[in-house]
Amino acid sequence: MQLLSSQVRPQKDERATRPLVLVVDDDHATQEMLFYALSFYGYQPICLANGKEALAWLEQAQHEGQYPQVILLDFFMPVMNGKVFLEHLPHYWSVPAPIPPVVLFTAGIHHRYDALPCRSVLRKPFHMYELNDCLKGIMQNAC
Repeated sequence: MQLLSSQVRPQKDERATRPLVLVVDDDHATQEMLFYALSFYGYQPICLANGKEALAWLEQAQHEGQYPQVILLDFFMPVMNGKVFLEHLPHYWSVPAPIPPVVLFTAGIHHRYDALPCRSVLRKPFHMYELNDCLKGIMQNAC
């Protein structure tokens, strides 16, 4: 038996070139579902459990040159909910680039979200196709 030599090429980590999507949701099952779906659709998801964690991550990530292309934000969370996160976000965003678009996730049907600085609102439960279409629209407008 003869073994064929193969040239092993170091593979470039393609995740570094994927658009970064910050997911802020306290539900672990939702985080997992979004992580796998967003990875499948070609994004690099970062999942955090509340607004306070997300603001701390953003502050650190900016020092490392990481900027999310979009933020997926649950409205109802403990520690720091979506509304309070949106109020604090401009104070934590210290780079010259614009604040990334926010897609709000909510189960509340009686709340008005018109005054919040969000690109879109998806009501839970939503279909992943809806989210993917929303993200495609956001990414096309950003380019």
